[in-house]
Amino acid sequence: MKRQSMLIAALLVGLAPGLVMAQLAAAWMIPAAAHTTGVHHTFWSTDVNLHNPHEYDLPVVVQLLPSGQENWTAPALDVTLGPWETVNLWDVLGPDLFAWNGTGALLVYADADATDCSAEASCDFLATSRSYTPDPLRSSGEFGQAMPGLSVGQGLDWDGYGYAAGIMNDGELFRANAGVASWTAGWTTVEMDVQDAAGNVVATEEFEVPPYGHIQRRIRTAVAAGSVVFYLASGPDDALVFPYATVVDQRTGDPTYLPTVVSRVGVSVASIQAASVRLRSTPSAAGQRRFLSRTDIRALARKK
Repeated sequence: MKRQSMLIAALLVGLAPGLVMAQLAAAWMIPAAAHTTGVHHTFWSTDVNLHNPHEYDLPVVVQLLPSGQENWTAPALDVTLGPWETVNLWDVLGPDLFAWNGTGALLVYADADATDCSAEASCDFLATSRSYTPDPLRSSGEFGQAMPGLSVGQGLDWDGYGYAAGIMNDGELFRANAGVASWTAGWTTVEMDVQDAAGNVVATEEFEVPPYGHIQRRIRTAVAAGSVVFYLASGPDDALVFPYATVVDQRTGDPTYLPTVVSRVGVSVASIQAASVRLRSTPSAAGQRRFLSRTDIRALARKK
């Protein structure tokens, strides 16, 4: 059943599984979904797949976060997963479900109001997706990209960096897009360092992300076989975002999804400089200051 419901930030407290990767979870972000036309006569759709590993029914909520806007309320689908059942939401943004012509992200979480999620892993399930288009060059067939759901523990917060490698964006053979989905009750600024294959930061690009919002755009910097590093530059203390990148073959339109891997390992040159500025200019604004690791502190000391 489709409905409108409030986005509740407190959900993270009850359902967040902790910083553990590669496991089932009770709350997921699918960072990009579509029901829209694309370049070169493509039309992109997204299927969502939900699997219940339990021997009992599990009520799940799917909420759409349309791109480019604040989403204090969001349309929602109520789905009950039967024991060991896989539910497939074909063309989830299409006319039979959300009836939304455009793009966005999807929050998918166990409905803690409708079931008891207090026992460990009792509401864990699997959420994944695939976005695809009919092949515009042939009369049959299609191509697309798998876009796995990301658990809350795989999101990017103030303590980490989000890495994606293999960025091809030469403007002739390949183009690259980057996007950010937010599970945050406030505006966030996400910065993205673009690094060439030798590790040089050739540019820093910025994404202003609305509350519970989603944005995606073309990467503006030309780079071949490089990487991008995402990090939070401003936002609430509990900011949590889900950045990603895609590379598209310009000749065929065939895309490749590049999820970011979040880690506390490493350091961004641009984020160190930004942290230094914040420390000098706003010493009392602790709530807006990024946590400094020992690596950051050593780098700041070298700059003085």
